[in-house]
Amino acid sequence: MPETKADARAKADARAQEGYHYSMGWYRFGIALWGTLFRRYCRLRVLGKENIPKAGPVVVTANHLSMLDPFLVGYTLGTPHPVAFMGKQELFRIPIAGYAIRQWGAFPVDRARKDASALRSALAVLKAGEVLGMFPEGTRSTSGELQELRTGSLRLAIRTRSPLIPVGIAGTDKSLPRGGKFPKPAKIAINYGPPMDLAALYDHRPTEAEIEHCSEELRMTLERLHREAEAAW
Repeated sequence: MPETKADARAKADARAQEGYHYSMGWYRFGIALWGTLFRRYCRLRVLGKENIPKAGPVVVTANHLSMLDPFLVGYTLGTPHPVAFMGKQELFRIPIAGYAIRQWGAFPVDRARKDASALRSALAVLKAGEVLGMFPEGTRSTSGELQELRTGSLRLAIRTRSPLIPVGIAGTDKSLPRGGKFPKPAKIAINYGPPMDLAALYDHRPTEAEIEHCSEELRMTLERLHREAEAAW
């Protein structure tokens, strides 16, 4: 049966209680805006289309080069709803931009401590069968090289038994580098890899050694996907 207005309102209320929110009007506006930017202005290339998930729950994990990255991931996923991105809390204090990213499903995290509120929101996204977006580096790379990875995305995927899709991004730092105010024409590519196989860790609490092993595997995968995205042009 198609979703009724009452069902949609109930879902929206449940999301709001968990600290995140989607506005479909803002989402459709974003698709049009970012589609024009990425497809026409930046000549986007999308690799690994067969690995793009059709629905959640799923954790999408990408390298991070530019403020454009979450919008690029959200646009190319093409899911029926926005991706709920975990973003640093400083972004949400920016006038207009902070409001806009909340309407697109983003929610804040305090990177200086273990943020129980952000964890609760992330778990709620996955338990609701939706898409969670994360950048395990925690911040944008200034060199283009992958930085040290945090393990939160892996732990969330294992805890909720959700597929983890690794994603390599290239060229967004040329279009909108750190400190830039407006995107410039640049060749951009995004490369979706197949989900990581984490099933062996579902039936027990993973040890730190097991998490570290998975983190290293994720690092190598993201580096490879990034190189392949760079080579797409």
